[in-house]
Amino acid sequence: MTTTPLSAGPTRKARIRRSRGGLWIGLALAALAAVAVWFFFLRGGGDVDPYRTEAVRRGEITRSVSASGTLEALVTVEVGSQISGQVTQVMVDYNDRVRRGQVMAVLDPQNQRSSVEQSQAAIASARAGVAQAEAQVALAQAEYDRQKFLFDRQIVAQASLDTAQASLRTARANVQSANAQVRQQEAQLRANQATLGRTSITAPIDGIVIDRQIEPGQTVASGLNVAVLFTLAQDLSRVQALVRVDEADIGQVRVGQPVRFTVDAFSEDNFTGEVTQIRVLPTAESNVVAYTVVVEADNPGERLLPGMTANAEIILEQKRNVLRVPNAALRFTPADVEAEQQAQAGGGSPFGGAAAGGQGQRRPGGTPGRGNMVATIMEELDLDAAQRARVQPILDRAQQTARASARAQGGGGQGGGQRRRGANPAMAAAFNAAFDEIKPLLRPDQQVKLETLRGRFAGGGGRGTVWVLRDGEPVQVSVRTGATDGSYTEILGGELKEGDQVITGGGPRRVDARAQQQGARMAGGGGLGGGR
Repeated sequence: MTTTPLSAGPTRKARIRRSRGGLWIGLALAALAAVAVWFFFLRGGGDVDPYRTEAVRRGEITRSVSASGTLEALVTVEVGSQISGQVTQVMVDYNDRVRRGQVMAVLDPQNQRSSVEQSQAAIASARAGVAQAEAQVALAQAEYDRQKFLFDRQIVAQASLDTAQASLRTARANVQSANAQVRQQEAQLRANQATLGRTSITAPIDGIVIDRQIEPGQTVASGLNVAVLFTLAQDLSRVQALVRVDEADIGQVRVGQPVRFTVDAFSEDNFTGEVTQIRVLPTAESNVVAYTVVVEADNPGERLLPGMTANAEIILEQKRNVLRVPNAALRFTPADVEAEQQAQAGGGSPFGGAAAGGQGQRRPGGTPGRGNMVATIMEELDLDAAQRARVQPILDRAQQTARASARAQGGGGQGGGQRRRGANPAMAAAFNAAFDEIKPLLRPDQQVKLETLRGRFAGGGGRGTVWVLRDGEPVQVSVRTGATDGSYTEILGGELKEGDQVITGGGPRRVDARAQQQGARMAGGGGLGGGR
């Protein structure tokens, strides 16, 4: 016979109570998880995040190229010294205005004055030599005349006459030599006088002193490189900005285009100028090639100073009173439409899964796709048999044109392949033309899909799609786009009109299907981990 201890009953009851307490805790955690899943994944967001809209208005579209550079005077002259010497006087200072020929500094002229005096003495000596040579000519002439008289009377021989004639010619040559010595010494005098004049440093132009490199008592040593003593700016009522433009943008810049720029010193003021020169010499920095563009501008009040940094915008194109929409409207797609497009595109490739992966997808009926852009477009348009027969030749021609263009430009491969720098303009043009030809063959719902495909396959062809809020619901509208300034885009045509409220953001939030399924599993008890 087995006896049960008295303490066995209370112990079993305690275990039951603990088990029930754990069950209640688990139920509470499950309820909390369900509330969290509903809050983060399952609840709608339409009331929380309404559509953000902006009315279509007319305004200005300005397309520009941004660049930066340094301000300089139109003419800057470095004034140096061609001779060496000690500075005895400095007569100008920074910011002083000088006139052409004005003395700005003086070097010690003692050595140069001595050279001038030596040249003057040498000239006097040479002139004395000329007088001596002329006296010798007179003497030789008299001797020749006597010998000639005697020779005519046959008193002297021919040799005596020849000797006298040679002496006369020699005396005359000595006179010419003495005169040449005089001219040589006079030239040396002029050179020494010029050197003496260079001891006075004068202004070569009218301008303002923007730099000074010397002080009284300083010794200037002139060699192969002329020592720079002053820097003059000719006129600060006009300045020039040397801006660097990237090689990707330099092809759009032309001489005569207007320029707007600011400087940090006057951040609230806008200055205007004009492109006057595009220098063909490239500059490379950190493997970035740029070209220098010279911009001239007025400088009212001479507030702009040399060396200031100019943040410039070169105006490439400016249109006024054009219909425009914010760029955010062209980028906006409702969450449900975006999810559907990504699902159809096979994971985000702009050409669908077939074009991206190279594997043929299956159509809804189970027929394998052709594995290219044509198959993707025809599949997403949901064409019937009659439409396929008419649409496929049009798309085939467009794809062949796109492939040929890609090979010609070094792209190779699939006609829809992506290039290194943006979309292929020839591909965009080919598919835009094909879509225009196809559109009349489609039903209204298919035309809406076609315009969506146009943005994916023919982006950059001047086409776009915006969503207009009408009766509280987004409506897709196709437009033709023009110039853009980065914030707004010109509307050249389409069904959009002034006053329409285009959607720029907001709307019901997209629900991730995988997160929703996971949340449902958690709400159904899977989140308890199989606990008791």
